[in-house]
Amino acid sequence: MGRDECAVRKTTDILTAFLEEKGFCNHCYHNFVSVLGLLIGIGQGEAVPGDLTLIEELSRSAVISCRCGRAGEVADKFLTVLQSHRDDFIVHIENRVCPAGQCPRLIPAPCQAACPAGIDIPNYVALVGQGRYREALELIREDVPLPGVLGRICEHPCQQACRRGQVDNPIPICSLKRLAYDRGAEKEAPPPPERKHPERVAVVGAGPAGLSCAYFLARRGYGVTVFEAMSEPGGMLAYGIPPYRLPRDVLRAEVEYIQALGVEIKLNHPIDGGKAVAGLLKEGYAAVFLGTGAWQGSLPVSGAQKYKNVMEGVTFLRQVNESLLKGEGHGPMDLRGKKVVVVGGGNVAVDAARVCLRLGAKEVRIVYRRTRQEMPALPEEIEAARMEGVIFDFLVSPTGLGGADDVATCLECVRNVLGEPDARGRRKPVPLQDSDFKIEADLIIFAVGQKPDLSFLDGLEVDVSGGRIGVDPGTMQTSLPGVFAGGDAVTGPASAIRAMAAGKRAALAIEAYLQGRAPEASIKYPVKRKAANLMAVDAAQKARSGRDYFHHLYLPGQKDTFAEVMGGLDPADALKEAGRCLRCDLCIACGQCVRSCREVGADALQLGYVDGGSDCGTDFLRSGDRCIGCGTCAVNCPTGAITVEDKAGVREIRLGGGLVSRVDLVACTVCGQPFATAKQIVRLKELVGEQDAAWQRRDWVICPACARKIWPGKIHGTLIS
Repeated sequence: MGRDECAVRKTTDILTAFLEEKGFCNHCYHNFVSVLGLLIGIGQGEAVPGDLTLIEELSRSAVISCRCGRAGEVADKFLTVLQSHRDDFIVHIENRVCPAGQCPRLIPAPCQAACPAGIDIPNYVALVGQGRYREALELIREDVPLPGVLGRICEHPCQQACRRGQVDNPIPICSLKRLAYDRGAEKEAPPPPERKHPERVAVVGAGPAGLSCAYFLARRGYGVTVFEAMSEPGGMLAYGIPPYRLPRDVLRAEVEYIQALGVEIKLNHPIDGGKAVAGLLKEGYAAVFLGTGAWQGSLPVSGAQKYKNVMEGVTFLRQVNESLLKGEGHGPMDLRGKKVVVVGGGNVAVDAARVCLRLGAKEVRIVYRRTRQEMPALPEEIEAARMEGVIFDFLVSPTGLGGADDVATCLECVRNVLGEPDARGRRKPVPLQDSDFKIEADLIIFAVGQKPDLSFLDGLEVDVSGGRIGVDPGTMQTSLPGVFAGGDAVTGPASAIRAMAAGKRAALAIEAYLQGRAPEASIKYPVKRKAANLMAVDAAQKARSGRDYFHHLYLPGQKDTFAEVMGGLDPADALKEAGRCLRCDLCIACGQCVRSCREVGADALQLGYVDGGSDCGTDFLRSGDRCIGCGTCAVNCPTGAITVEDKAGVREIRLGGGLVSRVDLVACTVCGQPFATAKQIVRLKELVGEQDAAWQRRDWVICPACARKIWPGKIHGTLIS
């Protein structure tokens, strides 16, 4: 079987081919028909965990009761596929996801597939659009523990994958998540889940990975204690991200929610040395999760360490945020009237630059070796920095530092051009000859990379090759049994959503370990829930192009303070944006509807994003004029995304809840029941043409049921008066 071939489809095809043959006995037939029904149910997302066992039992029964001697051969054939690709079946059943993408009903929406934590985005977007914020928040919390945080600082890969972006503008998914939290969070604490298991788990680090692991273990009934070295929980969320992006009251409220689930957090409680980690196991903790992050920056320029005004970006932000958390002022230094140069192109660099402006710096420059298009920082953060006065020097690389004694006075630089792409596909900066120059500075911050500080593992038999904690990718367990790890300490610096996804997956892996089994393959995939809460919007609402909300939500009056600088969407805008969602959890963009519509001659659907990559655009209003209401699109839709409903004398055709067309119905002149649309009848007359003059002369129509009663005996089916 090919690497990308679906095992469920393969076994379904094996049984289907067998049942189409001749020469087997009734015993084979009845058993294998039941097995085939179960396989079809798995491929359509309608199976339950016990179905795999039932398939095996029915297969054995078929072999035992077989009278034709053929059952053993076919059973061996498809059971071999089932056993060798059992994980594939489990993912189909538990996640309702087809890893190979060949079962139409089990293909996640692009936004959900792009989300590291697999958040059910289409369904929560619809709930937010309907003003059902609490329900939306509960749905989001099925997959992540900190929705209010993510609604403000997530890198939102979902929006980059949003198929609506192929039409006009992607859905502002992240902002809708924030609105769900801001409007749906309740002040009272949730009731703690029932403690189902006696085991307790220790989590080292109260950052996004550690908090996520603790959250999901607590939800599943385990006792959890989190050990945090700092005086405030949150890890990089508290000490790396400035409060103008992430207000501390939001972070604290979400941490309190996790504590209300029964999670104990011990602050100012560092776990130093490998003996301390091993000691947690000796103290009675059944497992340990290491989510210690990546707190070490780097100074890539030779001799930088000797200058007291040269800092790492992560260290600078940590010192400022620590001062703010303690209420000791704006930071560890006074930058009023000073010039600052920040080296780097990521979010840490942009955060450091914007913080320096808030600390009173006269001039702040970001030096980056590529262009703005290649900067890894979020585009909205780059734009906010530009609006606040940060100066960008692109295609510039640092080569050295100038200064006297222990104070740097300038950054020595060289200009670049972009050359050929590197191994990651990014164009490599190439220095220009004789382009050296200097930038004067009172403070120089290097934000060019982070790595984990793994000194706390000294003396512990854990693989830390490459400067990261090594784990089994399937179990997330380190080389020491019972000790697991995830987040930046394993992957290197990444995003908060990726760290939370790692914590979630680790929690499931730890639960499997505590129960004495290997983790299921399902922990690697999102859960595709059934599409619900479809928003009934008309074509004009669906056709809205959306907007870039950044300038609308940015609060310029806050740019010189550490107060939150971005506002949130209002419910009216949320309704509009949610109504634009294409519901890709239902519509998989296979193009069947567009092709079938053309085949019947209507050519009413102009959906460029499903049209197989053709150059035509998308026109949601076109179908209102051209659709004849035949329903061929719905018949050919493999996922049920298109629905046809007759009511009150009209036929409505909807795609993912959005109105495609509303066409008048025609009633049968014999029985009086509506059975077709007026446009269908017109189209039929056009097709008949001169071949049936009698049909063309009549202004009445007959439904198929009445036609079957009246037309027998008529010559060649011709309607005769």
